[in-house]
Amino acid sequence: EIVQADGAKSKILADAVILTTGGFSNDKTSDSLLREFAPQLSGFPTTNGPWATGDGVKLARRLGATLVDMDKVQLHPTGLIDPKDPASATKYLGPEALRGSGGVLLNKRGERFVNELDLRSAVSKAIMDQGDEYPGSNGSTFAFCVLNDAAVKLFGVNAHAFYWKRVGLFVKVNTLEELAELIKCPAENVRSTLEAYEELSKTSRQCPKTRKSVYPCVVGPQGPFYVAFVTPSVHYTMGGCLISPAAEIQMEGSDSSFFGHRRPILGLFGAGEVTGGVHGRNRLGGNSLLECVVFGRIAGDRAAHAVSRNATSLWHDKWTRLTLRSSQADENGFVWLQFSLPGSLQMSGLAPLQGMALRARGGDKRVEAFTPFTLPDDVGVIGIVLNPWLAGNGSSWLSTLQLGDAVEATAAEPVDSRYTTLLKASNKVVIATSRGLAPMLQILRAATERPNDAANVQLIYLADRASAIPHREGLEALAKAFPRRFRCTFVLQHPPARWAGGVDYVDEIATSVFPDPALGIFLCGATEETRSIKASLLALGHSADRIATVA
Repeated sequence: EIVQADGAKSKILADAVILTTGGFSNDKTSDSLLREFAPQLSGFPTTNGPWATGDGVKLARRLGATLVDMDKVQLHPTGLIDPKDPASATKYLGPEALRGSGGVLLNKRGERFVNELDLRSAVSKAIMDQGDEYPGSNGSTFAFCVLNDAAVKLFGVNAHAFYWKRVGLFVKVNTLEELAELIKCPAENVRSTLEAYEELSKTSRQCPKTRKSVYPCVVGPQGPFYVAFVTPSVHYTMGGCLISPAAEIQMEGSDSSFFGHRRPILGLFGAGEVTGGVHGRNRLGGNSLLECVVFGRIAGDRAAHAVSRNATSLWHDKWTRLTLRSSQADENGFVWLQFSLPGSLQMSGLAPLQGMALRARGGDKRVEAFTPFTLPDDVGVIGIVLNPWLAGNGSSWLSTLQLGDAVEATAAEPVDSRYTTLLKASNKVVIATSRGLAPMLQILRAATERPNDAANVQLIYLADRASAIPHREGLEALAKAFPRRFRCTFVLQHPPARWAGGVDYVDEIATSVFPDPALGIFLCGATEETRSIKASLLALGHSADRIATVA
């Protein structure tokens, strides 16, 4: 809904929306995000215009978007104070190139106090630590940024002329004495500082005080000098809407599974400063444009494919192109691959626990069926896990894929109709090994993430050693989060001393899994592993019709 300046309202209906509304560095509104998440910076000036009020973040928040890193706000050390209006809350940005071209920072005593090429956060803190306030600026701490002709040439004469002559943010002084008079400090202080710096910049020696060792040009006591008054200013907000690798804005409270799976707000994408979690605690210079280009292109592509003639994407009689969107190896050597489906609002079309086959584009290197760890109703994405202990399952070429690479997929044979019946059982037992990780996750996710699945699940995980249990802490956390619906027991073949879990799977099954005609039992693992487990269950009186084997 759009509200015009005169109060008139209108609606624009769309299949997909991309938020590119920027951050909240200048949010002085009544519901200010800056005041909410970084109140210590709400009184600082900003290099952003009046539009940077976080409107897109607020809209997405009302829709239930996950917000991340909202307290991570970047100060830029060189907001340019306008001597004609020092109290202005908005400052021109003094670009990194001022210091990168050789600009020197001095305090009111005419001394250098920081490595000018250090991180923005470090330089900003150093300026604030000097405690020098610019008169009439409402308390803004500042430093003098001093360039000579050599530095101006490196920066660009025309670019510098814009800041100096057009907008009046530089003052030119011809001599060292005039520079000292501008700073209001003894000329000998400035002379001593610049003579020492001249020697360092000529010889490229490390400064003993600031540890600076890279000098873009030689700056010494010879004028003329061009001086700007710089103050730390709110420049960029690293926080915003959490997005997936496909630029989908993620829903809040949808990460209950132990590996943090989230669900997107369907049809809502984001790119640029409206998003969060891309840069971590402190963005590096230049990465903002890179982020816009990368995720802007991804968001545009996925939004353009929001509408598809087919609600599902995988069929048994044809191959479908999938694009790798994320690849992550865990501490146990498992590689988790997620692929974007052709349509961003499509589902895979697979039945629960149904597998799929993958091959390289062009038809070579076909691999056997994988069971996805994603659920059939996950939108726009399908994922598989590569097991480091299984040879010949496609790991050799799938693990070498780069983000954006394409593969082809087809649905495997339909699953046994009994699986559907057993999946509806109100009580399930999952007996799994590392070779059955993906189907195990499907069952656990359906039981814990789907409100319409009120089943109780008991997991018995069989492993050789405790160190061989992937995501053990996550499984235990899941059991704590759903104590009435999920129980987890680990059974080890070689347990460590004082092991409190199971040590023999036959005993564990005999003492905790009792024959019940309403019970659904799933054996998740390789055939040679599940064969003996099934035999033990049958010997204990369980019905073969209530046991499903899936890898």
